[in-house]
Amino acid sequence: MKHITLLFVACFFVGIIATPIKKTKSVPVDEVELMLQKISENLEMASVATAQAKAMGEKMVAEKVEEKAQLKEAVAIAENKVDVMTKKVEVFSAKMIGAGLDTSEVPLKLSGKAYDAWLNYVEEGGKEDFEYFRLYIFN
Repeated sequence: MKHITLLFVACFFVGIIATPIKKTKSVPVDEVELMLQKISENLEMASVATAQAKAMGEKMVAEKVEEKAQLKEAVAIAENKVDVMTKKVEVFSAKMIGAGLDTSEVPLKLSGKAYDAWLNYVEEGGKEDFEYFRLYIFN
């Protein structure tokens, strides 16, 4: 039995050594170098595109900042014009009310002599709205 076991072990080792091992297919070095070269070219193109996009982004930001500054100036000028027009409308409405003319078609800002008189009227118990007071009572 001892000889059979030794014979079996010897055959086993011979079988292991004699059996060919399947080799993995290695990638040729040239193909790897070509892939690395393509990757580096693509990276260079991507860096150029990123640089161009960054430059365009900075240019657009500068344009938007300039446009925003111009809009702020335009808004300030428009607000000044509106203030001047509002004062003129208030003066003309006060003159028209003083002269007894109907100003119901003119939108008024709630300020001025007529509005102050209406506030006093309401504090004293008046129940009419401002338009009625302005057109019929204030005169």
